[in-house]
Amino acid sequence: MRTYLTPDEIKKMVAAAPTYRDKILISFLADTGCRISELLSIEVDHLDFERNYVLIPHLKRGIRKKCPKCGHAAGRAQGFCSTCGADLTAVKPEGVAERSRLINVGAYTMKLVKQYLNENKIRSGKLFKLSRQQAYLIIRETGEAIGIDKILNPTTNQQHHVHPHIFRASLAVDWLKAAGDDISMQKALQEHLGHQRFDTTVRYHKLSPQEVRKMGRKVLRNRFGGEE
Repeated sequence: MRTYLTPDEIKKMVAAAPTYRDKILISFLADTGCRISELLSIEVDHLDFERNYVLIPHLKRGIRKKCPKCGHAAGRAQGFCSTCGADLTAVKPEGVAERSRLINVGAYTMKLVKQYLNENKIRSGKLFKLSRQQAYLIIRETGEAIGIDKILNPTTNQQHHVHPHIFRASLAVDWLKAAGDDISMQKALQEHLGHQRFDTTVRYHKLSPQEVRKMGRKVLRNRFGGEE
């Protein structure tokens, strides 16, 4: 069972996508590895067509207040707890703040984006006017169209339909393969993906079954000699 998509499978998905918008959605996720929430927040003004860059906007995830009296979660600007009525004005909101980052996008993807914007006369606003549910459905149906039904999550050992986050994992796996032991390239991936912690990045250091077998043969050869 596959745990990520190969570049060839991603190309097939892009080719199988029925509309320019869907092709761009898949190609953009594959190129950038950005989170689906980040992708759906990108505006036309965030795109740099001359240098093939995109500004991934600053996001705040889970910034909430916790009522010290009853433990109920409240909005970060909320003054009183809706459950017990406790005063929350002095309670500090907590959560994760992601900083903005400028990352590269493939020339082919930017060409598709430019053509899409020109044909639809889009000059400003959101690049994708989609909900998360719509984006997930596009990815799932396109995956099924090329024969990819399920993906294995190696952490939970659960199988899932193809989903947007698999492109993030696939980029990380290929990047780390290319990086090898080069810590600077591994750190560059951390910056590209917007991880606050480096150990989050290295979790993507997964190997395909073929690579595991190849490495096993190499270790046996090194230990005991003979053919791999």
